[in-house]
Amino acid sequence: MVYGLLGMINFAHGDLYMFGAFIALTLLLLGLPVPLVLLLACLFGGLLGIIVERTCYRPVRNAPRIVPMITALGAALILRSVAQLIWGAQPKPFPLVLPTGFVSIGSIQIPIVPLIVFGVSLLLMLIFSFFVQKTKLGLAVRSVSQDIPVARYMGIHVNGIIMLVYFMGSFLGVASGILFGAYYNTVSINMGFVGTLKAWTAAIIGGIGHIQGAFIGGLLLGVFEALIAGFISSQYEDAITFVLLILILIFKPTGLFGHQITKKG
Repeated sequence: MVYGLLGMINFAHGDLYMFGAFIALTLLLLGLPVPLVLLLACLFGGLLGIIVERTCYRPVRNAPRIVPMITALGAALILRSVAQLIWGAQPKPFPLVLPTGFVSIGSIQIPIVPLIVFGVSLLLMLIFSFFVQKTKLGLAVRSVSQDIPVARYMGIHVNGIIMLVYFMGSFLGVASGILFGAYYNTVSINMGFVGTLKAWTAAIIGGIGHIQGAFIGGLLLGVFEALIAGFISSQYEDAITFVLLILILIFKPTGLFGHQITKKG
């Protein structure tokens, strides 16, 4: 959404995802109930996204493209350094917050945790899609993504919409970080960098700016990596995944569901 709105890669997104997961870990260790932890951590992540946008991105929004990219990398490094000062560099165990067990379908047993992660991700995607496609604020977001000057002339508070998009993106990013911690029962400082790479790979596969496409791209990426780990070797998982990404960029750069946009000017 940030790239679709401003044409800028938010390199700090993965570190917001990591920071929010550590916030959730801290709240869980304090004994807060899981639903409250999820809400507070995601809200904190959304507010942190607004702060990053207001202090790091907005002042250089109209600068040459390379300047916001460098600023985004700087914001990511700052978040990572602060997280390391607070929680240390070593991976931390994440408490068991999801029910364990299996669902039986005939002779096949499927773990419950991946089903819950899939269900929550699908629900968040549907809610987010409904917001963007069916609400007045969503219409404003789409208007700003099409043409910022025209949207401003139409009376849309452009800066407010951009802040809203950063809030929503960071909110969902933190939710993803919590799901990651709950699934693998661990969180680490480096998960943000890996998360950024995987998120961008999924978005490119599905089509940049296409919400449902990014979701399907993530599913395809996960299945592809699982097949590589199962039939070849987990050591080559990332390498082969990025070979796939390069091939998609060469032969279908708009992704599976994206479309070419012609700009006038």
